Amino acid sequence: MNKELHMPTLTWVVLATLLFILVLSMAIAVAIWSNHNEHIEFTEEVAKSQLETISLIAETELQKGNYETLSALVKQWAANHKDIDEVKLVARNGFIIASYGPYQPSARRYIVNKEISYSYRGAATLTLSMSLENTYRQTLEHSIQAALAALLLTSLFALLIYLFLTRRYEANLLSLMVEELKYTESRNVQLAAFPRENPNPIIAFDLNGKITFRNPAFTKLMRRFDEVDPICVLPENHPGSLERLANGERQVFGEKKIGDVNLLAHYQMIDVADEAYVYIQDITAQRSAEKALRNERNQAHTTLASIGDSVIAVDMNGTITYLNAAATRLCRTDSERPIGLHFSELLRLMSNGEEWTIQGLLASCRDSMPNQVVNEQVSLLIPDGETLQVQVTATLVSSHNTESDGVVIVIRDITREYRLQAELHRQASHDSLTDLINRSAFESHLESALESARNRGREHILCFMDLDQFKIVNDTCGHVAGDELLRQLARLMRKHFRGSDVLARVGGDEFSAILIDCPLPQAIERIDSLREDVQEHIFYWDHQSFRISLSVGVSPINLYSQNVVQLMSTADAACYSAKDSGRNRIVVYEKDSATTRNRLGEMQWVSRINSALEEDRMVLYAQPIVDLNSDDRLIVAVEVLLKMRTADGDLIPPGAFLPAAGRYDLVERIDYWVIEEVLRMLARCRGDYPDCFINLSGGTLSRQNIARFLKKLLRQYEIKPSKITFEVTETTTIQNLSSALKMIRELRELGCRFALDDFGSGLSSFGYLKNLPVDFLKIDGMFIKDMNTDSLDKGMVEAIKTVADTMELTTIAEFVENDEIIEELRRVGIDLGQGYGIAHPKPFKEFISETNGDNVIWLSSIH
Repeated sequence: MNKELHMPTLTWVVLATLLFILVLSMAIAVAIWSNHNEHIEFTEEVAKSQLETISLIAETELQKGNYETLSALVKQWAANHKDIDEVKLVARNGFIIASYGPYQPSARRYIVNKEISYSYRGAATLTLSMSLENTYRQTLEHSIQAALAALLLTSLFALLIYLFLTRRYEANLLSLMVEELKYTESRNVQLAAFPRENPNPIIAFDLNGKITFRNPAFTKLMRRFDEVDPICVLPENHPGSLERLANGERQVFGEKKIGDVNLLAHYQMIDVADEAYVYIQDITAQRSAEKALRNERNQAHTTLASIGDSVIAVDMNGTITYLNAAATRLCRTDSERPIGLHFSELLRLMSNGEEWTIQGLLASCRDSMPNQVVNEQVSLLIPDGETLQVQVTATLVSSHNTESDGVVIVIRDITREYRLQAELHRQASHDSLTDLINRSAFESHLESALESARNRGREHILCFMDLDQFKIVNDTCGHVAGDELLRQLARLMRKHFRGSDVLARVGGDEFSAILIDCPLPQAIERIDSLREDVQEHIFYWDHQSFRISLSVGVSPINLYSQNVVQLMSTADAACYSAKDSGRNRIVVYEKDSATTRNRLGEMQWVSRINSALEEDRMVLYAQPIVDLNSDDRLIVAVEVLLKMRTADGDLIPPGAFLPAAGRYDLVERIDYWVIEEVLRMLARCRGDYPDCFINLSGGTLSRQNIARFLKKLLRQYEIKPSKITFEVTETTTIQNLSSALKMIRELRELGCRFALDDFGSGLSSFGYLKNLPVDFLKIDGMFIKDMNTDSLDKGMVEAIKTVADTMELTTIAEFVENDEIIEELRRVGIDLGQGYGIAHPKPFKEFISETNGDNVIWLSSIH
């Protein structure tokens, strides 16, 4: 124990004290003896000096013959030679005693022999002798007395120390006995405090490894591992644990794995006993979690090392603490060199011309609560000078006390995607053929120009340009030639516009331009120069040459302009006025012009048509087609007609809105709606359903996906293809003859049939007829309505009938308005007819519900 003092220790203390006193006494004696010798030597020196003095006096007295004085001096010397003080007195008084006999000095004596010659009595010798025996004896006695006194005092002091230490030892021994009793009592209390029912196994043992206590949980634990030594968790299984506890360590931990179970032994010293106790814990779950965490960290490290994104970790000061392999490749550097550098020394992130700082990035992360993540697309400047486009994701790293430790920056190189996106954006905003901006981008520029004119009073000019005779080149030489002509004209147009101007291709052969900050007279002059250059341009293709011209519509952009749609409409109207006026000219939009008013009227139909389609205000009507040669005029088919219902409920005939729809590319949308609506309504019919003639525009016919669209609907609604006949006009078919022929063949292969509508209206009708794979000829109504009174019209009908018979085609007469015309048609031999003289159109839904099998015989059932 710390307070324990053993008897051997006390003995050594006493011996050491006595030794110290003895050494001290000897030192004192040596000092006294040294002082005695010094005193003797000093006395001898004084005596020698006095003898010399007496000898001189004696010699003087002898020379003077004062024998009496010399005799008295010698007597006094003889009587007092033993006392140095008396010798001094004799020398001082000048007395001498002569003829003093021989003197034998003691052990320490100083003798002076002096030979003196006497002239009075002759030669004679005077011998003087002096002894210091008394002085030596006195001094020696004093030294011995001092040494004995010092020895006595030190012995007394040693005795006192011994008595003090003995008493102290007895008191300490008594205190230790009391503490031992307290320890025993405390140990019993502490061991009794061990919870026997504690779920954790507990044992106690002394520093020799002997078990002094074990609780039931420990016994139960050992039974779980029958094949294991039950003392597997004791100190011998953890070398050095007992030694470490004995050397003062308060706690020692040891771990043991038994099978799949990890046990942790916690050794703890008992404060008042040389014993320790051990808590044993099952830490299998903890070790499994740690292993999972290590695996997760390894997996994360492997993932970070293998992913393509660059990962850089920096602290609050911007110092780089980690970067993965992708980051080193991105920075064009070695893997270890950047560690410790400031982020700005390695990379620079730029956004809108400003460089990102780590402090700014941290602030942005804090502001983006709760996720504390910043995700931005910025420019990255790397050390070799290259600039990349990257996607940066910065995440704030915080410790458990919510203090920020730094930020992890993930950088994804999206340069390729950025360039691809830029190219896609360019393709989306530019015409791939001419590399001019397209209609959508042009309208954005027009919006900006309009805003500057209305808000800042600037004046610009909008012009709409349409190529004349372009269709001739396209139809004669093909689309490849037409594309090359457009490229040449685009290059030609660029030369006539400034860098601040905007030039776009907005349609097949249509171009638009915005002349920024250009007065109208100057704009007309520049545009006219362009018109002349286009007119003089000769296009050569396949040993052929072509000349084209340019029709231009001009509309000022000023404070009074309303919106983009109105501006485009006025310029478009002016352009078509130029075409209607003979082409190859420039027309400036005038608000009061009748031509432009008509053109604007057509444009207003665009929004009305779109609204009707979106609001389901298009209505289908059915006009019966009958067999003219039957007495009962049996219905063999119906032509599907279209009307538009206004928001007020009024019906608008197709002739009012279809021309505008055709001019502004809405007719194709209408065609698709009609086809699907007809098939949907036919699918609802009970029993047999009518054969339907559906009008198809030239644009729809030239679409490559019309066959796929129709095939899908026929399968979806389970409609027989033979029930559907498409009507195409001679004009629309001729405009895109090759593509029209291809689509007609594909649709006929599905089982659909075709009718050539308005036959005879064109001069080339008979020439194209032999090349068109149609099933029906619908004779233009202008020949039918007056054939009973006009022999020429009747002759045309007869001629068409003859050709149709030759080609085995079924003829259909349109505009049959009375019985007289019906009789003439019968005499000529026309097969079928339709018109107000036979039946008025009625809603398609109503016709289906009212028609029964008594007065019908569908064409699909007899052909």
